[in-house]
Amino acid sequence: MSVRPSPTVRSKRLARELRRLREERNLTIEQVATLAGNEWNPSTLGRWENGDRRIRPADLRGLLDVYEVADGARETLMTLAREARQRGWWQVYGDVLPSEYSSYIGLETEARSMRTYQQQLIPGIVQTEDYARAVIRATRPDDNDAAIDRRVAVRMDRQAVLEGKRPMSLWAVLDEAAVRRMVGGPQVMRAQLDRLAEIAERPGIQLQVLPFSVGAHAAMASSFVILGFESPDPDVVYIDTGTSALFIEATTDVAAYRLTFDHLRASALAPGESQRLFRAAAQEFA
Repeated sequence: MSVRPSPTVRSKRLARELRRLREERNLTIEQVATLAGNEWNPSTLGRWENGDRRIRPADLRGLLDVYEVADGARETLMTLAREARQRGWWQVYGDVLPSEYSSYIGLETEARSMRTYQQQLIPGIVQTEDYARAVIRATRPDDNDAAIDRRVAVRMDRQAVLEGKRPMSLWAVLDEAAVRRMVGGPQVMRAQLDRLAEIAERPGIQLQVLPFSVGAHAAMASSFVILGFESPDPDVVYIDTGTSALFIEATTDVAAYRLTFDHLRASALAPGESQRLFRAAAQEFA
């Protein structure tokens, strides 16, 4: 399966371009509103630049007139805006997707790389269906069977990013707790660990275990995901807080998470040794 265009990524890219066009002309948002004859208020312009609101084609044409954007660049931005307004594949599951999770999937769908540290769980991107079902049932105790089925379906569909001609590269560091914690029963855990051992053999996938023996380490506060994109889209750090989520994009903050991940993978077992641990742990759940 090829990379699926993501309206979330397109929307963020368009927002950055609108901000860049204004800043290149040394204009404030208030000045732009005045030049446009107060057709839009400054708060609306700000939401367009922050990506909090999608801009309509007619408004975009008017804004590009204010910035005196040439025809070639104008068409590129208009195309970007049209793509940003399309529906993502995951939006058919909108009835069971919180907005922050939907935003994350929109980014993950077009990411070229994922680096993640997980404290308690196997990453969703490599979970088996039974493991995913057990996790979702435990964390969503009020959901009925139909809702759980749809949440599982989303998680399975997300894994398409690891397939096809241009699969996303994955580097995951799993705390040993995620490997040892019983989820769904012995058979479920054995199948999950066997899957990790199998998927670790694929090109572009590196799985490492951070053993208990390491003790205190750089990421004891939380799990995190770093999504990497092709230029010009910058990396994004995602942190699931349980009831909501954080998306971190500031360059210095993202760099700090990259450094933390480098410390983690340096302290973790090597990929080959981690693969052997997966297989050995699977036998323990027999």
